[in-house]
Amino acid sequence: MDTKISIYHYNADECFFSDSISLKKSAEYDRQSHVSWINILGISDQKVLQETGEIFNIHSFAVEDIANAIQRAKIEEYDDMLYIVLRMFYIGAKGKIQDQQVSFVLRNNVLLTFRETDTGIFSKTIGERLKAGSGNLRKRGEDYLLYSLLDVIIDNYYFVLEHISDQIEELDHAVLHRPDDRHLMVLQKLKGQILYIRKYILPVRELINNLKRFEIEYFDVASKYFLRDLQDHMQRNVEEIDFQRDQLNSLMDLYYSLQTHKMNTIMKTLTGVSFVLLPLTFLASLYGMNFSVIPRSEDPMGFYEMVAVMVVVAVVLIIFAFRWGWLSVKDFNQDKK
Repeated sequence: MDTKISIYHYNADECFFSDSISLKKSAEYDRQSHVSWINILGISDQKVLQETGEIFNIHSFAVEDIANAIQRAKIEEYDDMLYIVLRMFYIGAKGKIQDQQVSFVLRNNVLLTFRETDTGIFSKTIGERLKAGSGNLRKRGEDYLLYSLLDVIIDNYYFVLEHISDQIEELDHAVLHRPDDRHLMVLQKLKGQILYIRKYILPVRELINNLKRFEIEYFDVASKYFLRDLQDHMQRNVEEIDFQRDQLNSLMDLYYSLQTHKMNTIMKTLTGVSFVLLPLTFLASLYGMNFSVIPRSEDPMGFYEMVAVMVVVAVVLIIFAFRWGWLSVKDFNQDKK
């Protein structure tokens, strides 16, 4: 996609916004009394990234990391610049979980964000607050802006995990009432999602801890207290994702246990049916043999007597099968629930 650049240039009294601006123009704004938040959408154009690095004096290693869209969450400090990269998860169209890499470059009175596509999450939360002047966002510096953006990303982790939790609850109810082969495929899909999200969420906790430890000249000490809030939220997210992973493992064990129980029930029922039918088959085959002398074979009532005997034998065997637990009314009604 084509690279798109937008800017929020603000202080406590005013906020200027432009959704289309050149890199050179965005670098010309006065940042002595204002903070500039520059959004760069589209990281596939290497020429634009190189130009951004030259204009804003971004370290070459950071530019390489920005271009690589599959990065582990981390924080790097280069002289007077701070580079942060992490993955953002969000719920897209039709409830599908989507993700993309977000990179931050922080220096005195300027914050640059690099994203693959525009999800509208930043503009609907942070952007609208900057325009309206609500809260303390415009009264604080670029460090508080960075905290606010990280807070939005981490909160979206929780929304995504809640979305998965709802799916797990629905699946748990379905497996308990009537396990099906399709449930196993859904279980594997959810487990894959959980492992993928966990892979990128766990390093974020370390990132926040390192951000607290770094001594950065233009990072206000008071803003570091807000990082504790991010720590708490990340701890909650990690605990939630570990719980969901264990929940899926337990649900998978339950599925296999129910399938095994179902097979055992079927085998038990077939054994009970065979117990009843084998003696009847023996009697039928005995009187079906081609011998000239078979008791009661010449008697007109012999056929009906033999049928009566077979019915009596079947009833007696069925009664014993129910008493011994080989057959059960629940076994026959289980699939009707």
